[in-house]
Amino acid sequence: MPFTSMDDLVSKTASGNFQRLDWNKLFLPTTPAVAGEWHCLARGGGSPAADALYNTGTNLAFQPVSDTTTNAGTFQHDGNKSPGATKHIINASAFSAAATVNPCVLMLVDLLGFYRVTSVTTTTAQTLTNTLSVTNNFTADPSTNLLTHTFYNLFPFTRVRLTTSGTLPAGLATATDYFVIYVSDTTCRLATSYANAVAGTAIDITDAGTGTHTINTLLPRYTSGAGVRAFMWNTNATALGAATPNLSIAYRNSTQDTGRATPTVLPIGKTAPANGLILYSGTGSGKYGPFMPMQGADAGIAEVTSVTISVSYVSGEFSIGLCRPLLTIPLTTLGVATERDLVNQLPSMPRIYDGANLQWLLYSGVNTPINSSLFGHIDVAWG
Repeated sequence: MPFTSMDDLVSKTASGNFQRLDWNKLFLPTTPAVAGEWHCLARGGGSPAADALYNTGTNLAFQPVSDTTTNAGTFQHDGNKSPGATKHIINASAFSAAATVNPCVLMLVDLLGFYRVTSVTTTTAQTLTNTLSVTNNFTADPSTNLLTHTFYNLFPFTRVRLTTSGTLPAGLATATDYFVIYVSDTTCRLATSYANAVAGTAIDITDAGTGTHTINTLLPRYTSGAGVRAFMWNTNATALGAATPNLSIAYRNSTQDTGRATPTVLPIGKTAPANGLILYSGTGSGKYGPFMPMQGADAGIAEVTSVTISVSYVSGEFSIGLCRPLLTIPLTTLGVATERDLVNQLPSMPRIYDGANLQWLLYSGVNTPINSSLFGHIDVAWG
C-alpha cells in the first residue's frame, strides 16, 4: 500500500509527494455532438494538445502507447514513480464554460494502445495482429525460481513470452506462452498455463542462463487485461462513410480464454460518424456507450483478435482502443465545478501506472458545439 493511514497520506503530501495537474481541453473541432453520444477527446485541442497518432500506423496491428509516445496527446502526470513508490489520484475536478455542454460526463481512462482499421469496406471478420513487443529485462534465480524484472506494471496471470541475446535460463524457452505468478512489483515466477499460475505451480528453473533476457507482453500496463475495455472511435477529421453496420469483436479475456465475442445483440454504428465519435454511442436500438459489451461475466480484454463490420462503411477509418477506466466526473450546471474526492469516495485513489496515457472520454447530455471548453485539475500523491 502507498499510504498506511490517513495520517501517513497527510504527512507524505505535506512533505512534497504531491502534484496538482491543471488541464484545459476543447471538444472536437469538426462536428458538434448530438445528445446521448460518447466521444474520445484525444483529437480536441488545448492542454494536453490534440493527438496526431491514432490514425497512423499499420492497418489491423496493435500499437501500445505511453505518456512518452510522440503525438499521443497524453495528459502529463509528473513522470514515473516506480520502483519504491506508487502514484494515485486523490482529487479531481471539472467545469465548463459553455451552457450547451452541460449536463455531461467526463471519464478519465488510461488508453493502453489501439488498432488502426482502414479496411472499412471489408464485411467479413478481419484478423488483428497482436505482437508481444512490450519488453523489459529480467534475471533469474534458480534457487528460488524467481525472475527479477523492471516491469513494474506486470499484472498477475499475464500471458508473456521470453527472448534473450544468449541462452534462456534452463526450464524456459522462446516462442512459448507462459503465465505470471505475481510475487512483487519487481519479482515473479512463471507457470506453463493460466490454471497453474492461479494454483501457484511455478516452472523449475535450474540455471540463470546467459546474455540479456527480456519478458514480453502485448499491453504496456494492466498487462493481463484485468479491467481493460475496448471502444471504437473515428480517429480522422473526415467522417466515415454513410452506413449503419453491426459492429463486433472477438477477443481474449483477462483469464486468457480465447474465442470470446461481442454478445448476440450487436452494437450498431452511426452513419457517417464524425471525428472523435465512439461509433455505436447515442440513443435508440443498438446503441451502447462508451465500451463494447463483453461476453458473459468477462472482467477484461487482454487482446482483440478480430473485428467485423457487417456493412461497408464505404470510406474513412476508425481505431479500436484498449483502455482502463480510472474515474468519472459528472457535470450538471454551467459554471459550477464538480469535484471528486478520491480518498473518501469509492473507487478510492485509482493508481496511475508508470507510462499511463491519460485521455478523456465525454458523454454529451445535450448537443455540444465544436471546440467547447472544459477545464479542471487532478491532484496526485505518491507514497
